[in-house]
Amino acid sequence: MLSESHSGVLKLAAGFSDSLLSLKRETENLNKVNIELLGNSKHRGTVLSALPRDCSDVQDDGNNQNGVYSVFPTHDPDGFMVYCDMTTDGGGWTVIQRREDGSVGFFRGWEAYKEGFGKTTGEHWLVTLLMVLNEDGMMNITHLNINRIYFLTRSGGYELRIDMADFDNATAFAHYSEFSVGRDSVNPEEDGYPLNVEGYSGTAGDSLLKHSGMRFTTKDRDQDQSENNCASYYQGAWWYRNCHTSNLNGQYLSGGHASYADGVEWSSWTGWQYSLRFTEMKIRPHLKPVS
Repeated sequence: MLSESHSGVLKLAAGFSDSLLSLKRETENLNKVNIELLGNSKHRGTVLSALPRDCSDVQDDGNNQNGVYSVFPTHDPDGFMVYCDMTTDGGGWTVIQRREDGSVGFFRGWEAYKEGFGKTTGEHWLVTLLMVLNEDGMMNITHLNINRIYFLTRSGGYELRIDMADFDNATAFAHYSEFSVGRDSVNPEEDGYPLNVEGYSGTAGDSLLKHSGMRFTTKDRDQDQSENNCASYYQGAWWYRNCHTSNLNGQYLSGGHASYADGVEWSSWTGWQYSLRFTEMKIRPHLKPVS
């Protein structure tokens, strides 16, 4: 008869096994695309040109369901997996951030934001999991990172949409016609992954243009223009200036809060003392003009 400790170990092992199986299923699409295209093409250049660079290309290939897909940006040919929003405002959006239930802590250091965290289908900061079977049959799990936003947008030509909701189920959005991270950088990490954003429209009001041109700051890497570390002071990580009008990686404080500006804030919509229930940042190439 198993002791309680043995039983607990078995349950833990079973749960870990289930998690690995789930992650493995999440990457089947990536493996399938790699195998089929590499097998059917004689030239690597032909393969790369046939692969979807982002969710817009995935949609152009006839996929119209929301979900996780493989993408292969021009400057990152190994590819990675992202969540694609195929229904909002015409679809084709590559999701780069999501807050929805407070299950993932976002008050983290530089390395965490560099590596990415969370789950692609839930709360995350541009994290995708690329799983590869090594020679021993074990799965290597590689967390992808803020560099992925850079790879996706470094050539320019992307727009940004931020959808948000409060705890009364009111919704709003902010749209920016131009968005990139580290667009002119030779070494984007050394330059701090600077944000470029222009051309606001929407219903939430603009709370991001003030941050354009700023470098990314975390609690352990202060790159803002304040005498204090804005990330530490406001419990988040963002392209702070001195300090912020938005703080979408702040604490998940579930609505109104007594503290100041340290929640999931979009000040032009709900002020500095209301932490939003839901936010989702997503990007896509500029829509082609209708002929």
